[in-house]
Amino acid sequence: MSKFRFGLGPSASNVVVVLYVFGTLLMRFLLEQQLQGRFVISLAMGAFALLFLWAMIRSKVLNPTLLGLAEKIQ
Repeated sequence: MSKFRFGLGPSASNVVVVLYVFGTLLMRFLLEQQLQGRFVISLAMGAFALLFLWAMIRSKVLNPTLLGLAEKIQ
């Protein structure tokens, strides 16, 4: 029996990664005033968001190409 693996292509992965990073950054900026100067919580939220993104890339669900830079280098 074959395993079904879900994975996005490089273009879709690039879009998802950019939207995810900008979305989490916007969320952190909007929540910053509610945290009342507790910047460690904001940093922890950002680290968790990056950890989640790293896990998605590591498990091959997302396959970003660093926005096409790999093709320009070669």
